[in-house]
Amino acid sequence: MVLASLLYALVAAGANIPANAAAPRLSLFVLGDSIAGGSAQGGKGPHGWPSLVARQLGMTLRLDARGGTGYTTGGPQKGGRPYTQRVKQAIAAKPDVVVVEGSRNDAGPTKTRAAAVDSLRRLRAGLPRARILVIGPIYSHPRPIGSHPIDEAVSAAAKKLSMPYLSAVRRGWFTGAAHQFIGSDGVHPTNAGHAYLAQRIRPEVSRLVHK
Repeated sequence: MVLASLLYALVAAGANIPANAAAPRLSLFVLGDSIAGGSAQGGKGPHGWPSLVARQLGMTLRLDARGGTGYTTGGPQKGGRPYTQRVKQAIAAKPDVVVVEGSRNDAGPTKTRAAAVDSLRRLRAGLPRARILVIGPIYSHPRPIGSHPIDEAVSAAAKKLSMPYLSAVRRGWFTGAAHQFIGSDGVHPTNAGHAYLAQRIRPEVSRLVHK
C-alpha cells in the first residue's frame, strides 16, 4: 500500500515514470486456522484458498494459519497462540488487505466475541489504511444449520468495528451438494474444496481492493 501511494504521488507531482514501470503488487495477509492453512485432506501450499485468491488477484501472500487455533485458543500444539497474540505479525507485515478467518475451534460465544473485538480493534489501529475482511467459522454440516453461536459472536464483533463480514454459516457454504468438497475427516476441505472457497472469497477481496 505504501509503494502504491508513493507511485501515485510521484505521478501526481509530474515525475517522469517509465511507461513500462510495473505497478507495485498489492499484498494480502491471511490469519486463520487449518481451514486457511490446509490439512491432510487438501489445501496445502498453492492448493489452499489463500494462495489461490492471491494468485488470481495478482497479489503477494503472507499466511499465518495454524490448526486448532482461534480467537480464544492456541490449539493443541505446544507454543500455539490464539489470534489475539498473532495480530502483531499481521501489523508488522503492513499488508494492503487482511483476511481473518474462523474459527470453528473457538468455544463460548461471550469469550469469543470479546477476543474478536480485541483482535480486530488492534488490527484496525495498527493498520489504519488496510482493508480488513472478517470471515466467520467454516463448518461442514451436510444440511444448513441457519445460525451458530460462534458465528454470531464473530459477526457481532465485526459489526461493532464496521468491518465487512462473510458468514459461511448463513451462506451454507459446505451444505447440500457442496458437502462433497469436504474430506474424509468430515471437517476439512479437499483441494477442490479450497478452489470452491476461493471462488467465494475472491470477489469479496476484489471488492475491497477496488473500493
